[in-house]
Amino acid sequence: MKNNRSLSQIFLLILAFEKFVQHMYVTYGFVVNLGGIRLAVSLDYRIFLISGFLVGLLFLLAFILLFRGNRLSLTLLFYLALFDFLGEFVAQGKVFITITVSFLVAALILIMIGTKRRSLITSAGQAESSESA
Repeated sequence: MKNNRSLSQIFLLILAFEKFVQHMYVTYGFVVNLGGIRLAVSLDYRIFLISGFLVGLLFLLAFILLFRGNRLSLTLLFYLALFDFLGEFVAQGKVFITITVSFLVAALILIMIGTKRRSLITSAGQAESSESA
């Protein structure tokens, strides 16, 4: 069975998987205090360790749902990216933050889903209906 994915869907799949890998790596960093990361956050590092791990797993779930063409994936991915975007301000404890790759990827996900939501939902719906056929 041939699956025709739009370029936007492929890009979102890549970004969702990147967010999963990034969250798992940062979680590992907190566990072993890689580069003194525990001192770089504004709150107790354990809050970020646990929430980062859970959010990472949810990014993996969003990736799987998006891969399968489930419409729920876009909503989940949007809110995870929003959580990640705002979490960067909380982690750094200030309004004028250092822009990180994590922040940029979350912003890109928000912009893509915000501007292409209708076409992405249509594509996801087509993928979902072709799988059930």
